[in-house]
Amino acid sequence: GSILLDKHFRSVAQGAKSLEGVTVIWCAAINDEEARIVGWYRNATVYREMVSLPLYEEEYIHFNFMADAKDCYLLPEEKRSFAIKRSKSSAPQKGASKSNIWYAKSEYGRKEFIPRVEQFIEDYNGGFVPFQIRKNLSDALPQVEDGSESYENYMEKAQYFYDEGDYRNAVIFYNGALKLDRTYDAGLGLANAYYQLNAFRSSLSIVENLIEKHGENIDLIELAFIASEFMMDKEKAPLYFRKLSELEGKTLSDAEYYEYLNEITDLHKTYGQYL
Repeated sequence: GSILLDKHFRSVAQGAKSLEGVTVIWCAAINDEEARIVGWYRNATVYREMVSLPLYEEEYIHFNFMADAKDCYLLPEEKRSFAIKRSKSSAPQKGASKSNIWYAKSEYGRKEFIPRVEQFIEDYNGGFVPFQIRKNLSDALPQVEDGSESYENYMEKAQYFYDEGDYRNAVIFYNGALKLDRTYDAGLGLANAYYQLNAFRSSLSIVENLIEKHGENIDLIELAFIASEFMMDKEKAPLYFRKLSELEGKTLSDAEYYEYLNEITDLHKTYGQYL
């Protein structure tokens, strides 16, 4: 349902559609009586209505909260020690409500609980689960036995991990190969692995560098097209759509081009603010 921002937050205009600069605490229930803090967002945007963002043809991601990756924190399982008791009928103000969202607006919540949570966040120094793909993988080095640090071995392992669907390790070994020899094959493999991890900007950046160095071909242009389309890039997606049609030997009419251009432009207008 809707999050009535003007009801739950002070100084918010009636009917406001979003609110920025919010700290969101994520919890997971361990039983019917207790939940644990598993992470938090800083500087999040809260949306009044749930956003449904298209991912694939029939798949959407639904959310009310959004934050930059640098402001998202996920605790390791062994560090999820902050317990939150569910409220009991005998003391309804002393615990979390049973709804999906708890605003902790009671006197206990405002004066005791929220300060405890803020202190927990400020004092926490136990590390976080890494999930920023480019940041965590770009500098990671392959773990191999001494003497096997060769371009050929790295490429073989990268392809193995890619075929097995382990795209994170594929990224690591393609990066390792590129540090030894900046070949076209290693670059394309890395771009494909990033694409499989939904790191579309990273994938497109690598592909465009390869195009600049090696020229256009159908593999590079196709990957550039689908990556830019997933990003709803209204400038690049139509460009690569036309180039791909040309490389595939198809005659793209002006009507077909402008139909696609209008489609991607409309998608960008509707969803671009969330990307």
